[in-house]
Amino acid sequence: MKKIQMLCLLVISVIAIVGCSSSSKITLSHVHGLGYTGDGKQILIPAHHGLVSYSNGKWGSFGGDKHDYMGFNTVDTGFYSSGHPAEGSDLKNPLGIVKSDDNGKKLQILDLHGVEDFHGMAVGYKTHAIYVYNPKKNEKMPSAGLFYSLDDARSWSKSNQDGISGEPVAIAAHPSDSSTVALITKAGLFISKDKGNHFNKVTVQFPTTGVSFTLAGDLLIGGPNSIVIQDAQQQVTTLQIPKLDQDDAVQYLSQNPLKESELVFSTFKKNVFISYDNGSTWSQIANQGKTQ
Repeated sequence: MKKIQMLCLLVISVIAIVGCSSSSKITLSHVHGLGYTGDGKQILIPAHHGLVSYSNGKWGSFGGDKHDYMGFNTVDTGFYSSGHPAEGSDLKNPLGIVKSDDNGKKLQILDLHGVEDFHGMAVGYKTHAIYVYNPKKNEKMPSAGLFYSLDDARSWSKSNQDGISGEPVAIAAHPSDSSTVALITKAGLFISKDKGNHFNKVTVQFPTTGVSFTLAGDLLIGGPNSIVIQDAQQQVTTLQIPKLDQDDAVQYLSQNPLKESELVFSTFKKNVFISYDNGSTWSQIANQGKTQ
């Protein structure tokens, strides 16, 4: 009996050690997006080999296929993404546009499966309006440029893109207004309120490298050592963030949908910071891809 009890304790100990080590070894080899789950309890990051999460001060990884998600966007019911399938997956490469309501355990194929990989993609948090920057002509999109879908990728319309120049390097969709979309190009930050047909330049006092919307619809704008929130009346709130390396800058930003005071951002060097007090103080939870 004692031998059996000792064996059980040994097995339990081994399981505990393995569980801890698997959590501590999580590394963000890439960051292709960032956002909160609909219940506000987890931050999801596509890290080249599947999704990783951050919740209650701990990092974790999800089971299932480790797809290389690109153009990743969380919404109130799950997430939308593009990218490439995991090695050994039955899915076609590239993924086209997919969505999931269970953190990626199951993917629903929406459109352009095996045809296109959209790095520039934004989805409205509540509207689920999809905006993509199409790199080349395909079977659904007759040319390169900005396209949008308001019916879960069943049909597509092309935006005129009047008022902007250059290829978008970042794109964000308004959470509750399907007609509003923001783009960053090398020429700066632009916003459209008519589905991308006409854009106006947004005045920002620094080079813009990242953009998203708060749940209230304010612009959340990032740059080198800078984050500002700009509301519809163009009133600007400047957030103090930790000093970044000279060659680093804010890339992805997100607000907790249930806690307005909670913000998270990642940088090009895979540093991730979180604030629980409207950006007054920040905690670093990943350092150049190494999770804390």
